[in-house]
Amino acid sequence: MTSFFDGKKALVILNPTAGKHTAKTHLQNITALFSTNGLETTVYTTRCQGDATDIVRRRGMDFDIIVCRGGDGTFNETINGVMLLENRPLLGYIPAGSTNDFAKTLCIPTDNREAIDIILNGQPLWNDLGCLNGGMYFSYTASFGAFTECSYDTPQKLKNRLGHAAYMLSAVKAVSSIHPITMHVKTAEGYEAEGEYAFVSVTNSTSIAGVIKLHRREVGLNDGLFELLLVPYPADAGAWSRAIANVVSRQFNTPNVHLLHTSRAEFTFTDTVPWTIDGEYAGAHENVVIENIHNAVQIFRR
Repeated sequence: MTSFFDGKKALVILNPTAGKHTAKTHLQNITALFSTNGLETTVYTTRCQGDATDIVRRRGMDFDIIVCRGGDGTFNETINGVMLLENRPLLGYIPAGSTNDFAKTLCIPTDNREAIDIILNGQPLWNDLGCLNGGMYFSYTASFGAFTECSYDTPQKLKNRLGHAAYMLSAVKAVSSIHPITMHVKTAEGYEAEGEYAFVSVTNSTSIAGVIKLHRREVGLNDGLFELLLVPYPADAGAWSRAIANVVSRQFNTPNVHLLHTSRAEFTFTDTVPWTIDGEYAGAHENVVIENIHNAVQIFRR
């Protein structure tokens, strides 16, 4: 019986430091299962930040499928490489990170064998991506404000040892440094506002940092729209409590939390503001334009 994968070539991007350093342990499993299903597999192990983007940019056109075995940050690098290619290969994701937000949205389990089965037996479905200032792509979130620095400031060793709890520890330490960010925001759909904000995210995900959860009915992975979450800076302790309660209970249309849907958003700040994309530092900016790239890539998922 002929397999869909017969005669096809796969590039596996392996991050050996992701999660609890288990990536290499499962490498033989991945290559054996791919080979059994007719896939000719080449493995590349990342050595430093940006390595995945570089190898995909240089070699990606030689393959039919690119599989990332790492965390959301490695998957982000893989996507940034794929977006530089004229013909974009299919994408597979075997999550091995500490939080795996995007994998949860895609319903891809962290169990290595189950994630491989989704690639071998699932469907490559279209996914939107985001683009920040015309050059940085993200798979599931771009954000700034309260706690966003925790994702890239938390040491990798602590992430490996404690997993999601490491982010929570960093978030507790960061409470005292939360300050209002003055900005003007405008969306393609006509929403416009100006004021002080504590946290803002532009997402295409049901999970952000493992803490903020969106209902699946609110998130369409290929609907051409992002979910824009705005949290105005609370005026006092009571307002802080209400904002946190609203976020945790998913009450997003209150004076403390706003949830909108947009294909494009423009942000202007009074000072430079540090951003994160997919949990990684994306630089500090005074002006940011985020656009939805509709049906940018095909990812094997449920």
